[in-house]
Amino acid sequence: MSYGTETIVVHKNLRLDKRKGSTNWYARLTLDNGKREVKSTGTDSFDDAKERALKLYYETQARVANKLPASTRKFKAVAEHTIQRMQADEAAGVGKQAYRDYQQALQKWLIPYFGTTDMAKVDLAALTAFDEWRTKELGRVPAQSTINNHNAALNRVLDEAELRGWITKSLRPTLLNKGVETKSRGSYTVDEYNAIVAALRQWHKKTGNLHAQATRKVLHNYVLFLANTGVRHGTEALNLKWKNIEWHTGSDKEPYLQISVYGKTKSRQLIARDRVKDYLDRQCKLNKKLAGGTFEELLKLKSDELVWKTELGEVATIFNLNANFNSLLAELNLKAGADGKLRTLYSLRHFYITLDLQRGMSTHKLSKQVGNSTAMIDKHYSKISPLANADEHSGRAWAKGIAALDATHHAANADQLPKAQALAFDMLRKGQLTESLLVSTIGADSADYVPTDALKLAALMAKQDGKLSDEALSTLLGAKGKA
Repeated sequence: MSYGTETIVVHKNLRLDKRKGSTNWYARLTLDNGKREVKSTGTDSFDDAKERALKLYYETQARVANKLPASTRKFKAVAEHTIQRMQADEAAGVGKQAYRDYQQALQKWLIPYFGTTDMAKVDLAALTAFDEWRTKELGRVPAQSTINNHNAALNRVLDEAELRGWITKSLRPTLLNKGVETKSRGSYTVDEYNAIVAALRQWHKKTGNLHAQATRKVLHNYVLFLANTGVRHGTEALNLKWKNIEWHTGSDKEPYLQISVYGKTKSRQLIARDRVKDYLDRQCKLNKKLAGGTFEELLKLKSDELVWKTELGEVATIFNLNANFNSLLAELNLKAGADGKLRTLYSLRHFYITLDLQRGMSTHKLSKQVGNSTAMIDKHYSKISPLANADEHSGRAWAKGIAALDATHHAANADQLPKAQALAFDMLRKGQLTESLLVSTIGADSADYVPTDALKLAALMAKQDGKLSDEALSTLLGAKGKA
């Protein structure tokens, strides 16, 4: 089959074609493995085209013989194919939230650097040079999470190139990560959080810009939502639609507000704190399309509307929310915590996790709620345990628990003992009575002494408190002198 107006056979596996609308000759190669390649010679001269076509043919055969791809492509072209594939997956509803991060990494970092590089030449040396360039551009060593994101994006380009035969598996470089270990972001104390929430009630009144006012009203509800759900600020929260919110009936037959979010790689369901209903109810009233009905009616509608819309009908952007929140933190002098770490809207997720850990929530249960592994929670929040649970680690909680248990037992036991006996045990604990006098008071040294169950319990508890010797306990239990 001819590709154009003229075809000339150079030899059995090589032909030259002139395509319709083009003056240049194209080399059509049939390789020994049966695959075909079509490449432009870049010239309209037959003699020059023949010479270049033969060179291309033998070079291509040599590449195949050395287990290299018959042809390759520039990085930019493959990256654009990769982006189109991800966008198609998103349009089909099978894409991942992380695809947007990958596309951003490709457009901002990988294509600008590797754009004109042949895919087959993206090797360890090229990656090392890229790492040095990226560090210089950033002005610092990037975080491990940043490099992981770039590596994931690069892997998708390599996948695309391998799929299309532009690189072979043996050519794929090993992607390394020598970035700075990611540190946990700053969080807020309860007092700081309360100060932020109090200020947000009037924050919209402190600007004359209508768009800023509208954004700040949304910000009020948004902050409360993040702090009471643990949802990630940004893509996870801002893509939330009203149809993603519904009532869940628990095993106790009680209704709980369930929210479905789409995280970094997959979706998850979480349960919001009860008070979130009020914040969402207030938020829905900002949307004129939804303001007419009740919150319950809204959930039944399964509306496709985004949750975080302003009263002007605009979707609140991550840039505007960040800018207004950062201005508020600056005004309250809360940009940085006592540990020197800067705080952001994302820090509200850390605030949520911290509170749950302080309340005794297990990392396993918490990981399901917030979409982090238990290992990640342990890594970033392990420091919380000794500080937030100081009474447990110091032993005071145990001591307080034993004391409370003892007090309960003593009180219960005292009600069952005769008043004289109860008073005698109480005086023994206070050091106002010796054990020998206790034995006499109880009458345990008499021949007809038979202890009651309540008295035995009181004696054992006194022993546990270190107030009785083994001999005295034996006497009180009625065991002394018996076989």
